[in-house]
Amino acid sequence: MLVFSRTAGFRHDSIPAGIAAVEDLGREHRFAVDATEDAASFTPSNLSRYRVVLFLSTTGNVLEGSQRDALQEFVRSGGGFVGVHAAADALYDWPWYGSLLGAFFARHPAVQPARIRVEDPASASTRGMPNPWA
Repeated sequence: MLVFSRTAGFRHDSIPAGIAAVEDLGREHRFAVDATEDAASFTPSNLSRYRVVLFLSTTGNVLEGSQRDALQEFVRSGGGFVGVHAAADALYDWPWYGSLLGAFFARHPAVQPARIRVEDPASASTRGMPNPWA
């Protein structure tokens, strides 16, 4: 898997933690993970080394001409694509990418306080969480 986290707009502080999480998943499930912010990685030759490309909170215009062509050919040839969080806040001028994602980021709503009631404290997804959780 190639994890791409280049930003040309807002940069999320969570990117390093996101890369570490994907690397942990790779070790646990035995798949290789390379992380980069180098758009020059998007060549047909280099992308042929991967089964999946993951855009991790990319923002702004992060790929150009032949780099875009390489990603498009990779996906059209059966390569996987995963867009995480702000991946929809990138490449607004590229209709193919918008179609791949299904939508572009429009705006971020204001952060709102919430009180969450944990229904199943024994579940792996909620184990150890306070109940209620603010």
